[in-house]
Amino acid sequence: MPFHRVTQAEIDLSAFRHNLKQIQSVVGAEVRVMAVVKANAYGHGAVPCAKAAIEAGAHALAVAHIEEGIELREHGLQGPILILRGVFPDAVDELIQHDLAPILYSQPLAKLLAEKAQKAGKEVAVHLKIETGMNRLGIAPEDFACFLQQVKEYPALRLQGICTHLSSADEDDPEFTQQQLSKFNTVLQAAEQTEFANIHSANSAALLKFPESRFNMVRPGINLYGALTSPDFQPAANMFPEPLQPVMRWTTRVMHLRNVPSKTPLSYGRQFVTQRDSRIATLPVGYADGLLRCLSNKMQVLVRGKAVPQVGTICMDFILIDVTDFPEVQEGDEVVLLGRQGESEINADLMAQWANTISYEILCSVGKRVPRKYLP
Repeated sequence: MPFHRVTQAEIDLSAFRHNLKQIQSVVGAEVRVMAVVKANAYGHGAVPCAKAAIEAGAHALAVAHIEEGIELREHGLQGPILILRGVFPDAVDELIQHDLAPILYSQPLAKLLAEKAQKAGKEVAVHLKIETGMNRLGIAPEDFACFLQQVKEYPALRLQGICTHLSSADEDDPEFTQQQLSKFNTVLQAAEQTEFANIHSANSAALLKFPESRFNMVRPGINLYGALTSPDFQPAANMFPEPLQPVMRWTTRVMHLRNVPSKTPLSYGRQFVTQRDSRIATLPVGYADGLLRCLSNKMQVLVRGKAVPQVGTICMDFILIDVTDFPEVQEGDEVVLLGRQGESEINADLMAQWANTISYEILCSVGKRVPRKYLP
């Protein structure tokens, strides 16, 4: 089938590798990196980014769902892959078959996993998840000693790691994160006779702000893709020897130009009315592509290196921009939604500010119908 989509996302894998190496330089050579490539690598493409991560020196990969892990295995990724969400009982057989490592947080699941692995003649690596304050999944610290003893009695389970998740590492007040780390350290002390190959708690924010959270492994996510955990996090991000590089560049093209008089309503609901005779450009991109509808009348795009306002309600397949002040704009011109054009740039952190959200949602929202073009 011919390729006609002018809206596409360009994924710079060299930028991804650069970002991983910056993270490694911050945490030190003795700390392993587990690259988080869940949610289709935050919208960038799980398989290409996973391969780039391994090429750049990542020790392991992390995904959310077992299906994401299977996809990586089916594309030849051989190293350790952790399923961060854990698994339901009916997925245990596939988990064993594809040599995936789950987080472990309940005794019934540990028992089932051990029995099925032993029956299959295989050994399953597991990471024990400790609940320290996120209150989603995890073993309560007071239950850890008993749980650990139970797991150690299953010969088919291999204690590959122990971890927790820090809920507030990007906040200004460090107190809650310090409390979480204190609880985690208490658990580690109780397990001192057991050797865990991988001890990890640090996400993108924590590995910068809390060096004590790095242990011997870190789990960067958003930083790998060249974005920050929040727009206010730039001071900590300056710890990198070289700036992080955005990995995604999302573009489209001007499809149509129309001259409209003053006091003309635009798009659904007439949420924007022109205040002057205007020149309006139509772009073939909308919320079905992942451009959040809440950005309506709040965002800008880049055309010929200039920032241009989006106007009217964002539609499923189209948006409108006001190019009245730029008469040189023509049909077919490239328009940048995310990324650099000339000396100007719109990054995920800025778009997140416009949408009153976080860069994670901006990147993960870029839909499957936006083709990805991979740059080596």
